[in-house]
Amino acid sequence: MFDFKRTLELIKGAVFDPQPTWDSYLPDADDWKKTAAVLTGPLIVGSGVLAFILDRIFPNRMAFIPDTSLLDMIKGIVMAAVAAVIIAFIFAFLAGLFKGKNSFPKALAATSLAFVPGYFGNALVHLPWIGWLLGMALGIYGLVLLWRILPGYLEVPGSSRVGHYILSLAACIAVFVIMGFVFGAGMAGSKVTDFAIDERDDAGSAAASSIFGGLERQGRIIESADQDSFDPPGNGKLSRSQVRDFVAVMAKTQEFRNDQAERLEALSEKAENNDVASMAEAMSGLAGVASIANAEMEVVKTGGGNWAEHQWVKEQLFTARIQKDINDAVSHNYALYQEFEEELKELGF
Repeated sequence: MFDFKRTLELIKGAVFDPQPTWDSYLPDADDWKKTAAVLTGPLIVGSGVLAFILDRIFPNRMAFIPDTSLLDMIKGIVMAAVAAVIIAFIFAFLAGLFKGKNSFPKALAATSLAFVPGYFGNALVHLPWIGWLLGMALGIYGLVLLWRILPGYLEVPGSSRVGHYILSLAACIAVFVIMGFVFGAGMAGSKVTDFAIDERDDAGSAAASSIFGGLERQGRIIESADQDSFDPPGNGKLSRSQVRDFVAVMAKTQEFRNDQAERLEALSEKAENNDVASMAEAMSGLAGVASIANAEMEVVKTGGGNWAEHQWVKEQLFTARIQKDINDAVSHNYALYQEFEEELKELGF
């Protein structure tokens, strides 16, 4: 049930006194209906209405940007509600993969509390001159709060916290890009028959399987990498084989990223030509978006390598490239760097 006083307390606390507010709400976080009634719903509706009012007061001056109508406001509120559910589901789903708590109610509470500044920023962006700056600043603040609140609500282990956070954000971006592509195509006049979906093609399940299957795989890779350990030699010197392996990994990483980029470019061209055979095809390439940023780790782990050792080698080469000869270890490592310098430069290192 909606409680106006409680809603104001949560909103004020989430912005100005977040940690105590999060702690006090945690016992209620298992009830997603309560969260939706006292926090998520009011935030979404309030943000949408405030944005509409500010847009009426400060109309845009650009002819190619249409004025916001009442129907646009309603559509925006509906889409924001859908986005809130999707974000909470993704963070909860991936928390389970990272040995945290797969709890949609707690994920909804955590994301709603963290994004309070972001909802205000979404409305204030309509202010002239400084609106976009306020919107960006409040959005960034919301991401910072999200980073802080997740361990307490979803209980993701400290060793997996970074991987869970980055992968969840990447997954959200990928899903919203897909939604923009799908619904944007529909609003542009595409017909359902353009996607050639027949009885044998369950587009929704295929797309979901593609996206979350890829994310689950990325989660396993990051979890495995987090468990790697390496005791560097006491003298701090690299071996030739370590540098050779590092160069090979970076070459394969570059090749993998180029391949993923080509796939996305090809998919984009097909979409522009209305030549996408099915919804699953439209989403299959985008399911690998998260793996582009994680490509280096994936190459190391799928090749049976040690991520901790790889990171140590990378750091020693970087230090040697800068310092060159400050001690015997750096001089030794710099000589190895020079031996592979041309290859490393071609790989952007």
